[in-house]
Amino acid sequence: MSIRAVAIALSLLPSVGAAHDHATAHYLGNEGVMVEHGDTKILFDAFYSDSFGQYALVPENINQAMMTGAAPFDGVDAVFISHVHGDHFSPEPAIAYMRAQADVVMFAPEQVRKKLLEAGVDTDDPMMTRVRTIALEPDDNGEAMSFGAIEIDVVSVPHAGNRPHIQNYAWRVTLGDDATIIHLGDADPAVSNFSRHQAHFNSKTTNTAFPPYWFVGDTNGELILSDIIKAKQTIGIHVPKRATGKGDQWRARAGGDLFTDPGETRAIAD
Repeated sequence: MSIRAVAIALSLLPSVGAAHDHATAHYLGNEGVMVEHGDTKILFDAFYSDSFGQYALVPENINQAMMTGAAPFDGVDAVFISHVHGDHFSPEPAIAYMRAQADVVMFAPEQVRKKLLEAGVDTDDPMMTRVRTIALEPDDNGEAMSFGAIEIDVVSVPHAGNRPHIQNYAWRVTLGDDATIIHLGDADPAVSNFSRHQAHFNSKTTNTAFPPYWFVGDTNGELILSDIIKAKQTIGIHVPKRATGKGDQWRARAGGDLFTDPGETRAIAD
């Protein structure tokens, strides 16, 4: 067995010890992920309603737990949205969650704000004070901000499939001093999209990257992850729902780790 295969196998073992000892990623469906570290919890692309006939929706039991704040989805601090496509963000479930969980703050592209307003939320609605949106172009420098103990930075990376009208953002978030993760949304694996932000990616060590699955096993995608982002660990997401229950086969074929079944967890790399 190769070193990489051993590493993948070890990553699939159940975590030992308290959840507060290490950062943990919980898979929700498609590109939905929750990461928790100590008392800090964040969600990525968790509220969407379109499967387009091929992607996994968040199961109803997980969705209900998020909406009601049941463990392990209690005490969520922030929600991050990569882009506005219906298999990543839909206004209705996002609005329902933000109203149900009145302390959560949303970080998103400016296009998300437009979608919320189009869905009937008033500009002076108190909920909108917790929606923090950013407008970036792929050539723009990244932006950095903080929220409580959470450090956040973001760059715009073009959406796969030549869709320049879509704001697709790579959110890099640090929880505590030793858990930095990056979620790439539906990024295109063109090296130039990332090399232009080399200084940004070099500014901090990334423990775990969550790219769309087409990066895993792709020459350019692997180069981006290893040489530009320099992630210690990669877990592919956006895997088609036909992979559900067949994760080992899909991981073996891809030659890397993938989230395939909602409810799976992984320890974030140290």
